[in-house]
Amino acid sequence: MAAPSSHTPEGGVLMGRDDAASRMVVFEDPQCPYCRQFEEACGDLLRSSWEAGTLAVDFRMRCFLGIESVRANNALALAAEDNRFDELRRELFSAQPREGTGGFTTSELRSYGRRAGLTSSSYVSGVDEGRYETWVRAVEEVFAAQDPNGTPAAWLDGRPVDPRVLSDPTALGHLLRRNPRS
Repeated sequence: MAAPSSHTPEGGVLMGRDDAASRMVVFEDPQCPYCRQFEEACGDLLRSSWEAGTLAVDFRMRCFLGIESVRANNALALAAEDNRFDELRRELFSAQPREGTGGFTTSELRSYGRRAGLTSSSYVSGVDEGRYETWVRAVEEVFAAQDPNGTPAAWLDGRPVDPRVLSDPTALGHLLRRNPRS
């Protein structure tokens, strides 16, 4: 089974420095409307925190909402190899189809990839052939055990984050500033 080279041993994509003061694990499904809302509400806060070096975010992408999510997560794995994971992730959330509607086709994923700066032949062929789809399905089983309540979900420094905090950028900012590991 082909596995992407750019992922953590746990199967996530790490944004930020490995030695950041805090680490957040975030579970998302690219088709989940609540995950899109989380990105819209708190995405800039997370990005500014990992860019400042105070937070590392380990994104563990789920695919329980169907084949559309499998295709999208394959594209995200390919994007991570080209260091464009977050750019494509944002594109996917902004173009998110309704669950089970057949969205995130290979043609759409190539187009979203272009908008995210992904034009390499490796990305295009990987989307067309579904290079990591078997791996995506395998890590879904692992992530389902880690995240039994659905998406979005997060842990901060090994402790679960209240789902209400994930929808409130002020509360999440306060939680991140408390820096539980310091």
